[in-house]
Amino acid sequence: MRYNRWVTAGIAGSIGIFVANLVSQVLFFQLGEEILFHSDQQSDKLIAVMTQMEPLPVMETDPGVYMTISLFIGALHGGVFAYIRDSLPENTIKSGLAYGGILWVLMALYFEFHAPFNMFGEPLPLLGLELFFWVIVVSVEGVLISTLYDRFGNPGLIY
Repeated sequence: MRYNRWVTAGIAGSIGIFVANLVSQVLFFQLGEEILFHSDQQSDKLIAVMTQMEPLPVMETDPGVYMTISLFIGALHGGVFAYIRDSLPENTIKSGLAYGGILWVLMALYFEFHAPFNMFGEPLPLLGLELFFWVIVVSVEGVLISTLYDRFGNPGLIY
């Protein structure tokens, strides 16, 4: 059964970013916590912004608001995916990874350069670790969006 492609794209994007947020929590704040937030290598300014300076990040102080906004952004990611789907590889997994690559270049790369490196003085090796984590996060998001969209909203795809 096929559903409206735009509704499907929005739902797929919201699910994709929800799961990507969970993955990022594990990578950045569990696996990477010691080196990213408790290391002598890390910028004191970045640590202070994340853990001490008021107001603390919204994801800490009001996770409901943070997640609501994330779901909206995810729906937009899904809409962009639907818009460019025909330009991506035909294979669902490859298209999801390609879209994850697009997200990485347009979102993660600029964010890491602009905020942690530029504004908070994060050292390059830690920036590199975060960019690696972002590859995983956006790949998960892209593959989920692609899988859900192709399964439920892409009228041109035949199974």
